[in-house]
Amino acid sequence: MGNTLKDAKLVWSDEEGDLRKKKGAPDAQEEVDESILVLCLRRLTTGKGRTVIEITGLPNNKKWCQKLSKTIKKKLGVGGSYKNGIIEVHGEKLPEVSELLESSSLKFKKVGG
Repeated sequence: MGNTLKDAKLVWSDEEGDLRKKKGAPDAQEEVDESILVLCLRRLTTGKGRTVIEITGLPNNKKWCQKLSKTIKKKLGVGGSYKNGIIEVHGEKLPEVSELLESSSLKFKKVGG
């Protein structure tokens, strides 16, 4: 019933304290120039009839991409996600996503068939 070495949890620290609580170096966030940005829209379907709109060609700025993803999903009332540099929007919403990007003065091109 006593504490054994197997049950103990190791915590590494240095002069500044617990390393688990240290903030890492911030990710490099490039400035987003929306005037030269061209996004790619692609419509994907599964064998079960589900449709996803995939937005690629995004800048290397996680906060900007998350904000764009949230805006699209909220205005269209759909689900989706931002991960691995791609925004996914659930549903057959290609015309709506196109209109929303145009109203935000973002350039895009439709890729695929």
